[in-house]
Amino acid sequence: MIEWILLGLLGAGALSGAKKKDTLASRPARTSGGSSYSTNRQASETERKQKIEAWRAQWEPTVDRSGWIPTGTVDRILATFPAPEQPSTWLNRFNRTNPILDELSAEFEAHNQTFLARQKERLKSFFDTIEKNPLTDEQVKACVCMDGRVQIVAAAGSGKTSTMVAKAGYALHEGLAQGSEILLLAFNADAANELAERTQDRLSELAGAAELTSKTFHGFGLHVIAKATGKKPSLAPWVENAGEDIKMIVSIIDELCQQDQSFKNDWHMFRTVHGRDVGLWNVPAEPDAYANGRRGFRTANGEIVKSKEERLIADWLFYHHVPYEYERPYEHDTASETHRQYHPDFFYPDVALYHEHFALNAAGEAPEHFGTSYTEGVRWKRQLHETMGTKLFETTSDQISSGAALPLLEAELANSGVTIKFDPEREATGSQPITPQQLAGTIRVFQQHVKSNGLSHADLQQALKAQSKNAHADRLARFVSIYERVAAGWESKLKDGGYIDFEDMLILAADHVESGRYSNPFTFILSDEFQDSSRARIRLLKALAGPHEASRHLCVVGDDWQGINRFAGADISVMPEFEKIFPAATRLTLNRTFRSPQAICDVSSQFIQANPAQIRKEVASNNHYETRQYLFAYGFEDQSRGNEHLIDQLAQMQHFLKAGKLEPGKNGRLSVLLLGRYRNDRPANLQQWKERFADSIDLDFKTVHSSKGLEADYVMLLNVVEGNRGFPSQIEDDPVLQIPMPAPDPFPMAEERRLFYVALTRAKRQVRIYTSLAQPSRFLIELVKNGGLVIEPVDAAPLEPCPECSVGVVTRRTGRHGDFESCSTWPRCEFKRNIVSDERKKGEQPVRLSGDVAQGSSCPTCERGHMVKIDGKYGEFLGCSEFPTCKTTARIG
Repeated sequence: MIEWILLGLLGAGALSGAKKKDTLASRPARTSGGSSYSTNRQASETERKQKIEAWRAQWEPTVDRSGWIPTGTVDRILATFPAPEQPSTWLNRFNRTNPILDELSAEFEAHNQTFLARQKERLKSFFDTIEKNPLTDEQVKACVCMDGRVQIVAAAGSGKTSTMVAKAGYALHEGLAQGSEILLLAFNADAANELAERTQDRLSELAGAAELTSKTFHGFGLHVIAKATGKKPSLAPWVENAGEDIKMIVSIIDELCQQDQSFKNDWHMFRTVHGRDVGLWNVPAEPDAYANGRRGFRTANGEIVKSKEERLIADWLFYHHVPYEYERPYEHDTASETHRQYHPDFFYPDVALYHEHFALNAAGEAPEHFGTSYTEGVRWKRQLHETMGTKLFETTSDQISSGAALPLLEAELANSGVTIKFDPEREATGSQPITPQQLAGTIRVFQQHVKSNGLSHADLQQALKAQSKNAHADRLARFVSIYERVAAGWESKLKDGGYIDFEDMLILAADHVESGRYSNPFTFILSDEFQDSSRARIRLLKALAGPHEASRHLCVVGDDWQGINRFAGADISVMPEFEKIFPAATRLTLNRTFRSPQAICDVSSQFIQANPAQIRKEVASNNHYETRQYLFAYGFEDQSRGNEHLIDQLAQMQHFLKAGKLEPGKNGRLSVLLLGRYRNDRPANLQQWKERFADSIDLDFKTVHSSKGLEADYVMLLNVVEGNRGFPSQIEDDPVLQIPMPAPDPFPMAEERRLFYVALTRAKRQVRIYTSLAQPSRFLIELVKNGGLVIEPVDAAPLEPCPECSVGVVTRRTGRHGDFESCSTWPRCEFKRNIVSDERKKGEQPVRLSGDVAQGSSCPTCERGHMVKIDGKYGEFLGCSEFPTCKTTARIG
């Protein structure tokens, strides 16, 4: 509001000043003072126009108005040919604008719009035939736009490959580049081969098409190094095949453990005790275990503790063979009107030592969500032990973060006479330690980011310091120490074999281009899948594009909504930061898709844009396929019946296709793509199914990661359930990976959300999802609540999403005080409500009973019927005999 008031005052002042000037201008000229005010002003204006015309005459020959005028031209003109000084107005000063820059920018923009319209008309035949389908207006603009640095944000199925091929063809057709000057770069070999095949197929009649270069980034890196040095480098054999790099990391770790006892101790200590992060001190953690009425976190010893920090302490005690009891009753009676019986965190029976772990920072403060009563409780406990003469040892959250807690505990226990022996091979009865393969995988991802970003030891230490604020600093430092020793072993292996890895290849290639050792012949550079770029790829692109004055054209195509390769070193932040990385860049969009129907586009777009960091866009579809429902899910009480249902669906498709009731796809057949979050989601009988439906259905299975770029008439998403190995996967990215990353994405499950979006947008007709009624994915619950999805129960009653967390579903349980309803994700979600007692309402809502339910027992919901066996289409289950008045169901145990 204050801005508008100031603007009004400034405006009033300007108008007042203008009136004064008008008054002065209207006065008769003074005979004793030279020329009149009016005459002077006219002369000044004439002089200004002459200076502008002279200035324009200087730079005009440098601007080619026969074609597209690139962005940055205005800046180049003003830098090379300084503009004459212009009168400064209050409005320009207030808005901090440059009138000449604004006028030139508007002039060139108007020229480009006119040029674009002219090219559309002149080259209509070219744009209509260069690809199988006529190019859309968005694609035509992407072809014609010749700004120096262009980012095309392309929706799934919007024809980005077609756009790249057409843009290369446009450059050849218009003589903007020779074939030998055009480079197309792709993320993987399949994409590079497709680009090469498409360019040769679609551009074969254009002169120079055979000379186009289409390579993967790594393949191009090899080419650059070989050209610059005269020697083709050797790629390490263990990085060429999937999984071999992890095996090499494990091998290096085994060697280090044999050679260095200190490393061996650090490695096993991290794996067993520090393998799981304790989270941020001031952020509530979601409990992941429940037993004997306690919600919390399961330790290696099997008990449930209240916090992740307590779990770390308990696991340290377990792997050091220290006998302890968790929250045993205090030896003195403390129950009173104001306090319950006291249960200290840890008790060491061999030495009668009590141990309290307090969630206090360095200032002695508790997290805000703990409330003020927590610190009062701390004081009460300290005073109690002093009064009762019992020995108390304390640790704090600050000590856990700094790494002081466990050494202090070890010293206290040793001084008290406790024998301490670290045994990383001790078999855990509860939570299992991180496996060597899992930790090696995290190290490999960390390494890819470190090398891609060119981080030195000093850079890592600085990033570590920044990341350690309010985090588990000791754990981060331990990981970096382990990583640097493993990384040194990796580099030694490369040196001994005379090898380089993929990251070296990109970094060396960029260095050769930057130094000029590689003579860059490319003036027209197109890069695919930009959202999967690592910082090393960005460096190579910047080197190839060169400075603006080099007049090279760089065009990158990508979709941040489909950024799913962080595990391979990709940095999703390159998409929103493109204009920072490449100044004076232009962003275009391809919002029209040829793949999914509008209904799927709408649901998937709303879903992905729940993350505010994703680039905003509205996707419109050219696919007008009509069906009753485009996206729905099948829910099963017994998930094992899902395959039987899936076979029925395929058989039904086959029948309708042969009966002419289902529109055929390509070649008179249907394509069906089964997608899983993991490789082991692949149905065991897939080959038999392929053979059974071979005459009419092209059936295949892919993981969602490997389905990128693919499409099918029908997509079936398998095992979309909640859990650690569900979808979304809750095997969270380790916080240590944020250390080498330039810009972390804080949105929950951000990459898993993008992966689910990729899965939804493979379908040309319909998406069918298979889930569990007991544990449907939180993504499905979100879609249901937003009205974008219906979950059809196959072998039980419908589900009700949890009204509190929107992750689980409402499930009936039996407690000490009778039946109640709670969230299926308990103990993570604390939602709980009583069973409605009104007789008229009993059974109106679907109720699914958990636990063992005996056939013939009384229905606990309506209390009128009995639980009887029902033979459903996909198997037997128990249901109330009063159905449909009562909709209570249960599994047969």
